[in-house]
Amino acid sequence: MSSARHRWGEKVRFDHKTEQQCIHCETVKVGRHEWQASGEVHWTEFWRREERIDHDGRTPPCKSPSEQVGE
Repeated sequence: MSSARHRWGEKVRFDHKTEQQCIHCETVKVGRHEWQASGEVHWTEFWRREERIDHDGRTPPCKSPSEQVGE
């Protein structure tokens, strides 16, 4: 079963980041922010099973756990 879009759960807030897990798959969206001389810098990362997903700056596709086998 593949879902066309992620459906993000409740946002969990930390001092310098937020995390949301997709309710369809194991993907976690991590929003990070920090202050630098030029001002606040914000970026988003995606993680699945403790591995960072590099998807060219875009949101990776939503996949059910059975579709993720063999990745």
